[in-house]
Amino acid sequence: MSERNPLNDIRVASSAAFSRGQQDRPGATTLNFTQNQPLTASDIDTLAVLEFAAQDILQKYHAAMRQMETRLETLDQDIKLRLSRNPIHHIESRIKSVPSIFEKLGRYGKTQTLDSMERYIMDIAGLRVIVSYVQDVYDILHYLEHQDDLEVVAVKDYIANPKPNGYRSLHMIVKIPVYFLSGRESVPVEIQIRTIAMDFWASLEHDLKYKAVHEISGVNVGTELKRCSEIIEEVEDRMQVLARALEQDAPAGKREMKAARQIDLSDSLMGGENPL
Repeated sequence: MSERNPLNDIRVASSAAFSRGQQDRPGATTLNFTQNQPLTASDIDTLAVLEFAAQDILQKYHAAMRQMETRLETLDQDIKLRLSRNPIHHIESRIKSVPSIFEKLGRYGKTQTLDSMERYIMDIAGLRVIVSYVQDVYDILHYLEHQDDLEVVAVKDYIANPKPNGYRSLHMIVKIPVYFLSGRESVPVEIQIRTIAMDFWASLEHDLKYKAVHEISGVNVGTELKRCSEIIEEVEDRMQVLARALEQDAPAGKREMKAARQIDLSDSLMGGENPL
């Protein structure tokens, strides 16, 4: 007779508790709670069990996120050393909360269990990489695609193909190896790469959407946001031209050094051999 797995018992209990909570309040989820709606003892038990049961799962996503962030920071410093500029302005990170993960499973039409959470949700761990120029977005994508221990699961280019509302960014899912006592595991991390201007636009759009603002003083917010996105795209194209002009205007010796360093950097990131 096999021994009982206490963690598995907790997982089963958490799923059952969550399902009971959904049946008791049809159409409601944890996200519906407000300051004016106190939690019941059953609610607190459900949340506590879910949090405890998810800890071991979320820990590995947090580890993967930290490793990916460190890798990007190392890449940024390597490029600065070789090309005398930092392509990455800053990096933001986040781990999805258990209630938001379960809510997303519901939207996907998947069973709201911890097993489904690992199987279907690829953006539990996420990084947002903010860069200066559009070219930096594709350079970083190129470098990551050629790191032989990373598996690129998916790439969605909303820069080349913006969303209808004007949203622009490059999204990718990568699996990075993480080592635990039980062995090596490839853990997915979502990476969003966008310029400073794209990030500014997305922050404003998020705030307006969150506040459900559709019209301000007779101005259609959706139309205005789309126009702003188009203007930002035009400005970024012109700034990229200026950035290239600055590189071309550099002294010949410096340009040759940068070109040589660029080749050396590309080779090293793609696994090429460099002389000692």
